[in-house]
Amino acid sequence: MSRVLLFCGLALFSVTSWAQGLVVSTQPIYLIAKDVLKGVEQPKLLLDHQSGHDVSLTPAHRKTVQDANLVIWLGKAHEAPLAKMLNENGKSVAILDSGIISALPLRDVRGNAIKNSVDTHVWLDPNNAVRIGFFIAALRSQQYPNHKEAYWANARAFAQKLLLTSQKVDVSSRAQPYWAYHDAYQYLERALNLNFAGAMTDDPHVAPTLAQIKYLKDHRLQPKICLLAEAHTSQNQYQKLGAVVFQPVDETMSGAGDFITAWKTLADQTLKCTLNARK
Repeated sequence: MSRVLLFCGLALFSVTSWAQGLVVSTQPIYLIAKDVLKGVEQPKLLLDHQSGHDVSLTPAHRKTVQDANLVIWLGKAHEAPLAKMLNENGKSVAILDSGIISALPLRDVRGNAIKNSVDTHVWLDPNNAVRIGFFIAALRSQQYPNHKEAYWANARAFAQKLLLTSQKVDVSSRAQPYWAYHDAYQYLERALNLNFAGAMTDDPHVAPTLAQIKYLKDHRLQPKICLLAEAHTSQNQYQKLGAVVFQPVDETMSGAGDFITAWKTLADQTLKCTLNARK
């Protein structure tokens, strides 16, 4: 659906009160919305302490969606359990269907692009995060034109600060190799000058196969390699890889209070990991 159609559709939304405001599905997009709406309104996070992949819906979630005058979610590819509820809701907008972000295809565990697929971790690319911020400003300005100047000023301030933060990251002149427990960080690669050398599994809930562990060991790009993984990953899941620098990371930004701080923390952790792997 084009942006024009989305905006026209939003103009038909009934706007009744701030109590029936903006609901955002997942934490990273919620954090962006907080910055864009600052000083005007407070968005509501739908999936508190839940990722888009692991969703347990309650009557309270359905009531929150019902009461909202706008629901922003990533889309079915990222939040499949929400699809039925939100596809039937005329007040919802899916970022992945909006045409405003630059998406990359999923990759298999050996780094090959998968046709007709999309890697949904789009917020990790600072340029995408900026686009999402302006998109939220545009959508809310349609609904609340009296606050248009505030929304756009906030979006511009967010964009300037995030892009400046990403440009100040001290990266190596040579792309640094890394492994991932599962491939969730490719939107960081351009900003941090990283070289994806493979993943252990294509599903964080599925254990790596012996064949994939052997492949990674046989194709390692340096004696010791950085491994990015969820904090709950246990040592016995990766110790067969040999020498690694293990770095727990959270691309979902769970519990973070500010998007730019969370992005910078993830960037710093990743760069520290790749630097330590070179020692």
